Amino acid sequence: MDSQEAERGRSGSGSPALLTEPYLIAAYHRFNDILAEAITWLAIVILSLVVLVLILGAATRYTTGMGYDWVLDMPPRVMPWMVFPMIGVLLRKDRHITVDVLPTLLTGRRLTMLRMVGLAASLLATVAFVFAGADAVQFFRQLNEMSSTEIEYPVWYLYLSFPVGFALAANFCFDALLREFAIWRAAGAQSEA
Repeated sequence: MDSQEAERGRSGSGSPALLTEPYLIAAYHRFNDILAEAITWLAIVILSLVVLVLILGAATRYTTGMGYDWVLDMPPRVMPWMVFPMIGVLLRKDRHITVDVLPTLLTGRRLTMLRMVGLAASLLATVAFVFAGADAVQFFRQLNEMSSTEIEYPVWYLYLSFPVGFALAANFCFDALLREFAIWRAAGAQSEA
């Protein structure tokens, strides 16, 4: 398998390694393709709303001389709902910032094995963050604290983005790990042939 085929397998666009996968794994990859697209669109909508609200807030302040506090409070309150779910999408699409020391020295199955080790470590870390985030959400729910903004809501809603985002990241890590394993297995079968 050449490097272009391996990259297609990592991005999920029909690599020979992925075409021979069992039906359930292929369905899981398709589900995650749809989920990643939905999360990306959610991030686009959130960012667009933040920009729109800030522009309208500035226009209102400029024309009327008065503004609303919630306009300034909104961006930091909704950004976690964009950032944390996108962690997994970026990881799945191999768009995270990386330090490429070993990947420049390794090729073929060794590079794929290195990627699998990195993804396995990421999977373990994201699962740990899911549990830590769930504990934090439970703590803030017990406090029953409300936000101090014009629009009141329970504070734990803000912290809920942390375990949700890392649960999605764990799912996408597992998905990427399955893809890398399929590439590694196909490269091994090709080297034997």
